[in-house]
Amino acid sequence: MFTQILVPLDGSELAGKALPGAQELGRTSNATIHLIQVVSRQPELEAVRGTDSTQIAEYQIDAARQLVEGRITQAKAYLEQTGSTLRSAGVETNPEYTVDEGDAAERIVDYAKAHSIDLVVMSTHGYGGVRRLLLGSVTDRVIRSCHVPVLVVPCS
Repeated sequence: MFTQILVPLDGSELAGKALPGAQELGRTSNATIHLIQVVSRQPELEAVRGTDSTQIAEYQIDAARQLVEGRITQAKAYLEQTGSTLRSAGVETNPEYTVDEGDAAERIVDYAKAHSIDLVVMSTHGYGGVRRLLLGSVTDRVIRSCHVPVLVVPCS
């Protein structure tokens, strides 16, 4: 059935709702679960914009870099803990957990192509209406761009 399942996570409880379904699919089909978290640099880059002083800009860039590095460290620890929990439940995981930077939807789709993923399991944060229109939806963009099926677990 499925041999390689990708589960994109962002560290939130809502994103984690995809794990039980992925775990069951992984166990029943003897698939390998791949875990990925994409860290966005956008908030840090926005903080640097509009600064006229070179010295202040350098300080802000350094502070932004430290924030991103901190989030990457947290993401790695989270994925390692999640992978350990999955392995304890008898599910095979790819031992190389991926923390990437950039646009989440693009990185998820790129990973799926590069690693012969045959199913993506992810949750939706449940944004609706104007908020969804303004913020966009990583899940929507993955569904529209991915070459493999995407199983979406609702947030509620």
